[in-house]
Amino acid sequence: MIFSYLPKCKASAPIKSLVFIFTVGLSQSILADNFQAFTADSFTEIKSDFAGQEFLLGLWSVDCPPCLLELKMMGKILELNPGLPFVLVSTDAIDTRDDAIEFLFDFNLHEIKSWMFADSFVEKLRYSIDPSWYGELPRSYFFDESHNMESHSGIMTEKLLRDWFEDQVLFE
Repeated sequence: MIFSYLPKCKASAPIKSLVFIFTVGLSQSILADNFQAFTADSFTEIKSDFAGQEFLLGLWSVDCPPCLLELKMMGKILELNPGLPFVLVSTDAIDTRDDAIEFLFDFNLHEIKSWMFADSFVEKLRYSIDPSWYGELPRSYFFDESHNMESHSGIMTEKLLRDWFEDQVLFE
């Protein structure tokens, strides 16, 4: 794209490097906008966004290997079920969003609505989601149309997703 133009403009190697760095930095800053700051009031906003609808909430961290397996699985499921109501919340501090962005791109989840913890008092954020959740990851919540909640600690399974959603979820 941009590099096809650079040789014609006879830019020096240092200028080409700067253009590359700027382009990568710009694309990352644009992508970072997909993350919203998760505060103690954010969960109420998420539920409001899905008023009268079922949805799935997935909690994860870049430092959680099982979370990455779940993200990979969910990326594949969302390719087959693009309308599946799924929201991601990273429990990592929002200032580490560049690492999280890379994972979301790797698993084709970069276009879904995502949140990141934005308060150093993480207990308050966890409590706002579920007073009985103590931080174990991955953690998933299914909300039916009335927003009755079912929770699951550990990697989601195909059976669990089939049981949770009324509409059939495609897996292959």
